[in-house]
Amino acid sequence: MKRAANQPTGELYLYAGIYLREMRTPDAGTIIPQHRHRWAHLSYLAAGGVRVWRDDRLVGDFWAPDAIRIEAGALHRFETLAPDTLILCIHATDAAEPEIEAEHQLELEC
Repeated sequence: MKRAANQPTGELYLYAGIYLREMRTPDAGTIIPQHRHRWAHLSYLAAGGVRVWRDDRLVGDFWAPDAIRIEAGALHRFETLAPDTLILCIHATDAAEPEIEAEHQLELEC
């Protein structure tokens, strides 16, 4: 099982009050470490598949195209189930880009 040392590769977009971050993982078995955000958001699975845990409980397996709702403050993590998985983290924001980018950093699992 591969563990992401930091966020997977991708692009960050901020436009008209919408934040979107692409998280691309080339390999199945990649772990996107447990983290939380202050805001509710959608993790839209655009390609591939993921296994999702929320607040340390297995939620299930999801396959593209699907949207996974994550409540504000909920710890969550993903394991990719297929190569070339693409997750889009989407939420509304009125904050400036540097503040959102800092808030979106992952808290690595202990």
